[in-house]
Amino acid sequence: MSTINVRPSRDAAGSAAYVLYGHGYKGRVKLLSGEPRTRAGSFAIRVAGDNTATPLAFVERAQALAGAHGRKNQLQSYVLAFSPDEFDVTKQEDLDRIRDVAVELAERMHSADFMVVVHADSAGKHGHAHVLVTNHDDLTGGSLQRYTAWKHGLRQLNDELMRDEGLQVLPDPEEPKPDWELRREAFKPGGFEQVLGDKVLAALIDSRSANQDAFEQVLAEHGVALAVTNRDGWSYKMRRDDNGKLGRKKASGLTTEFTAEGAQQIFDYHAQKGKKHGSTGTDGTGGRAASRYSDAGGLDLRARRRQAADREADECRRGAERVYQADGRGADEAPGSAVDLAAARAALDGIARRRHEDKAERDRKHSRRSRSAAQRERTREAAQRIVDEEVGPGSTVGIEDGPHGAGDDDLGFG
Repeated sequence: MSTINVRPSRDAAGSAAYVLYGHGYKGRVKLLSGEPRTRAGSFAIRVAGDNTATPLAFVERAQALAGAHGRKNQLQSYVLAFSPDEFDVTKQEDLDRIRDVAVELAERMHSADFMVVVHADSAGKHGHAHVLVTNHDDLTGGSLQRYTAWKHGLRQLNDELMRDEGLQVLPDPEEPKPDWELRREAFKPGGFEQVLGDKVLAALIDSRSANQDAFEQVLAEHGVALAVTNRDGWSYKMRRDDNGKLGRKKASGLTTEFTAEGAQQIFDYHAQKGKKHGSTGTDGTGGRAASRYSDAGGLDLRARRRQAADREADECRRGAERVYQADGRGADEAPGSAVDLAAARAALDGIARRRHEDKAERDRKHSRRSRSAAQRERTREAAQRIVDEEVGPGSTVGIEDGPHGAGDDDLGFG
């Protein structure tokens, strides 16, 4: 079963850098440089008119369109999250399946550029996809109007897609509370709250944070302190970049994930995982869990040429204008090697060829239909001339269905 939520973004570069590389200013640098190693478990992109689209090209077009039309929001940012019981984030085929469902969702919602980034590194190990959609409808030329709120069609569309894909649907849907990855869009890009929240999340899902004391130690590594009072509950403090003063923000003012209750659920998860491996906060090899968001290039995945170009071609047939790039991994490769966007482009040659063949076949069928329609029209006109000669001009008796009308009736000539 899945939940879906959406929030507008005024900073396409910041949103893209975050979902691809994690928090921190270095994410923007990596975006600009085209760094191939990302934290994406699976990836797809479509940019109109660009068959070799990159994340930077996606961002630049979103910025240009917003600027040209005077729009504040450059993107609509969606998060499609699934239950851990439905998809196993340790299996590449499951991550690719999440990607495919997210792509289908993007295409059903809008005629617009989009980028899908699947994450496997959440605290609860639930697979989820970030779907960034440019705030520009390529058909109407206007901003996105549909499916920009949970209550206004988005939840219903998501449920419909889940049924079509044979996936579970929530029996009693409630609007999901936005977690930090979506909530961060509400704050000023690069501002105190956004930077603070990114650091708190990085510390919270660090595998060492199995209790409050350990969490505070990891927070300190990020330059953040936890303050606990009876009046305000949990708050977080950090030195501000703008004035050098110590800033403070209540946990509930950021997201419920960062409150004592929300954090405890994540602590319990880390503690349980640590017991399973025999040591708190480490995986079976004694290394830090792969769920750390603080590693900007956390999924160091070795990309290779797609072995499933035919599958990609089939996907392209579902949307003639879609440019679809997967991450280049085969099904036998486990997560842990880098998403090389350039390598995935090798499959595009085959896709383009098949698309050309499909178009040629459609053109042939259209030509045949056109010839058949012209022949029918000529036959109808000939029949009309016969009627005009026998019955009189203007009559259409018995010719609506052509020379072999329904029931093989004669023309009533007597």
